[in-house]
Amino acid sequence: MRTDRLPDTAAVAFGGALGAVVRFGIWHFRDTQRWLMLSTFTINVAGCLLLGAALGYLSGRRSPVLRSGVLGLACGFTTFGFYALQGVTYDAAWRSVLYIVGTPLASVVALAIGALITRPAVGVR
Repeated sequence: MRTDRLPDTAAVAFGGALGAVVRFGIWHFRDTQRWLMLSTFTINVAGCLLLGAALGYLSGRRSPVLRSGVLGLACGFTTFGFYALQGVTYDAAWRSVLYIVGTPLASVVALAIGALITRPAVGVR
């Protein structure tokens, strides 16, 4: 590892660990399959919204460590791989299809909205 990237790497590691711990806490708030699926959907959409908002806000600013921390937090918090597993193994077929199709659509829209509402106007720094 390049030593000049150590602050960025540490920020990603800290953010990722924090995001994973928060996600784990939300998952275990209730112990039902329905809660797990609903909370995973919400986590993915909210995480994409927050990531888009943060990256839009940081656009053009010199803050590589903060950007790395936000990226680590969002990627530790969201759970796209686990989403796929839930979609394939859930026992209600129509809900699985709705979940598999709805999650990425809502997440991409949320990321775009987050970036649009926080991105500085052209020429404003």
